[in-house]
Parts: sequence; structure tokens; C-alpha cells
Amino acid sequence: MGFYKEIERSVYILKNGKSLLYPTDTVWALGCDAFNKQAINNIYKIKYRDLSKTMILLVDNIYRLYELVGDISPFIKKVILYNLKQKTQPITVVYRVKNNKIFRNLIKKNDNTLAVRVTYDPFCIRLIKKLDKPIISTSANLSGFSSPKSFKEINSYIIKNIDYAVNYKRYKQSIYNHSKIIKIFSKKIKILRM
Repeated sequence: MGFYKEIERSVYILKNGKSLLYPTDTVWALGCDAFNKQAINNIYKIKYRDLSKTMILLVDNIYRLYELVGDISPFIKKVILYNLKQKTQPITVVYRVKNNKIFRNLIKKNDNTLAVRVTYDPFCIRLIKKLDKPIISTSANLSGFSSPKSFKEINSYIIKNIDYAVNYKRYKQSIYNHSKIIKIFSKKIKILRM
């Protein structure tokens, strides 16, 4: 299937509360509609992931980021826009947010934080735009195992238990194992994952 057919099929899957296995700007990921609690819980089950561990949200642009976390500082905006322009290792930023009921599963309980990445991957951008919602992005591995940089590295258990595997970029290898994760406090960057 071509790029646009895969977008259409993937959006249909996500709108129906199903799980998606898809390529990102880093590794292959499991995703779903970020507003669908049941779909999120299903991804936790598929990965055997501890419910206390949060997952990343993927957005297509900085304006959707504002919708999720409110205003961001000019410094954070500059960091994100620079990363999008340079297309270096993607950066996930951890934001302090109000304890929103919609994102209860995704907000870290002890400090009310939410991890969000503005993607520069064309497939992910198109997918999120067409769905018109953020999506979950968690590596397509069983908890505790390494993240798959290509489709052939994905555990067969994952493939059997998701609702749809995108038929795009299956023969490409990612150059990144994951995104950098950073937290920013008054122009100071704390690196949580390199």
C-alpha cells in the first residue's frame, strides 16, 4: 500500500479505538488515539508495561502542543523549532500540566508532568493532522526489551496482538534508538534520557 492509503487505513484504525504499529522519527512504535483511555490501557497490556510508567504523546506541530500544555516559554519553543529544522535526534520535552482527567494515564503522578514530542516524520505528521488529535508513541517492544529500529526487529507477540501494522518503511532502519527526553526549568535543561 502507498503512503496515503496507509494514512487513511491508520486513521480509520485509530478512530475506532484500535492499536497501531507504526514507524516514527525514532523507532517503530505502538500508538492509539491519545484521548481513548481503553485503547491506551490495551497498549499497556500488549507491552506488559507497568501502569505507573507514563507514555509519550506525539503531536504534528507546535500549535497542537499549545493545546495540550498551554503556553510554553520562548526558550522551549526555540529548542523545539531548532530541533525540527535541523532534524537531529528527536527531542521529547516533559511539561508540567494540570492534572487533566483525559490524560490521567499519561500524566506522571508525583509531579504532574506530561511528555510530548513534536514530530518531524512526514508519515506521523500526516497521520496526526488527518486524525486531528495527538497519538500515543511508545516503543513497540515488550517492557524491558530493546526498542525495534526496524520492522524485522519487532517481537512476533507484539505483531500478533496489535490491531494493525502500517505497511510503510518496513525495510528501513532507524538511526535513533529513542528520542532525547528533557525537562526545562527557567532556561536550564535537565536531560532525563540521552
